[in-house]
Amino acid sequence: MIQFFKAVTLTCFTCITLFATAQKKDDTEFQKGLALFFKLNNGIVTNFHLAPDLYTGGMAINPQYTVVEHLLRLGANAGFAYTNKKISGLFGPMLALKFKNLDIKTFGGFANFQLIAEANWGTNKQQMAGGGIGIEILQKALLSFTAQRDYNLNSCWLQTHFAIKLNKKKFPKDEFNTVQ
Repeated sequence: MIQFFKAVTLTCFTCITLFATAQKKDDTEFQKGLALFFKLNNGIVTNFHLAPDLYTGGMAINPQYTVVEHLLRLGANAGFAYTNKKISGLFGPMLALKFKNLDIKTFGGFANFQLIAEANWGTNKQQMAGGGIGIEILQKALLSFTAQRDYNLNSCWLQTHFAIKLNKKKFPKDEFNTVQ
């Protein structure tokens, strides 16, 4: 039964990816190249039992490179988090899959929705994996919500992220309008 469920899920995911509107030719989102984000994190660490939930907050640098133009970015997280009166270094890989654009007819892309998958390891024995959803606005800011399961410490991290894109988009040089 589990094999059948995995096959159906993979087939549905493949169909959604192939026919998604995020792959239009005039798409301005997820262009080839590097995107560098500075993230602020805020959330809770919980085990969903009687123990009180702990606050977590932190900062991270999140470089991402577009592997499949207009669709997929791979990247890394490197930063720190404060929780349980301790500061921990966190690092790990991440993936962003764009699945929907919000376009303004005359101006192009306004925002895009993306599915996020992350794995983070920490200096205080954290070993987390999870995912979430994000919205990138005007290719300048990213708002996201993620849930990660810490398999080593038996807890869940529920976080919101606000990120600002640090690098600017480079426009191609027009070779016909150059003054000599």
